Amino acid sequence: MAITLMLAGVVLWLAIFWIGSIALEATGMERTKARFQVLSAITGTGFTTSESESIVNHPRRRRIATWLIFIGNTGVVGCIIALLVFVRVGIKAPTPTQVIVIIAVVVVIILFITLGPMNALTNVIVRLIHKGRAKAYLLAEEVLHRSGEFGVTRVAIGKKDLPAGLNVKNSGLGERGVVVLAIERGNTVLPFPEDTETLSAGDYLLCYGKISGMPGDTS
Repeated sequence: MAITLMLAGVVLWLAIFWIGSIALEATGMERTKARFQVLSAITGTGFTTSESESIVNHPRRRRIATWLIFIGNTGVVGCIIALLVFVRVGIKAPTPTQVIVIIAVVVVIILFITLGPMNALTNVIVRLIHKGRAKAYLLAEEVLHRSGEFGVTRVAIGKKDLPAGLNVKNSGLGERGVVVLAIERGNTVLPFPEDTETLSAGDYLLCYGKISGMPGDTS
């Protein structure tokens, strides 16, 4: 009975970790960073300064992190209560063999999440989340500065489904009332780019405008 409950708890924890990482990745965050941030939020170990800004300054990511922190703290309290109940009713501690089984199951699940099968499934889910969104190849990565309804946002150019000949003018940002202040391309920064400047996968756009008009729904 005890080992079944422990395995159920571990599977539930890993499921929350996976779902949380998908939610953050859907906001435009890179996968490895998303998983690190979810792990930090659930365990309450905190963030590095630069990484915390990409969460705190992004409204949707902030909401996700808030729920993950809440779930993580609730889980700790639940584990303590369960442990006290187990001790009170006299449930025996798991044997070394049972502990080994639990560790083996955890390792298998983690490998399953981080390797091929789950990565492929994660890709499908993220694409489904983005499906139907206008300009899905444009994703607001973080809000760098906000003043009322306006702000400066860093927008990532996705690597998939990128239209041929995409430039500043036909990106759709101007139609949203968003001004491109600069393009970050590797170690190069192009300030105040022309409308005809071609955009490439992996570029980052420094944009100014209404937060509600930014791609990727940062509100």
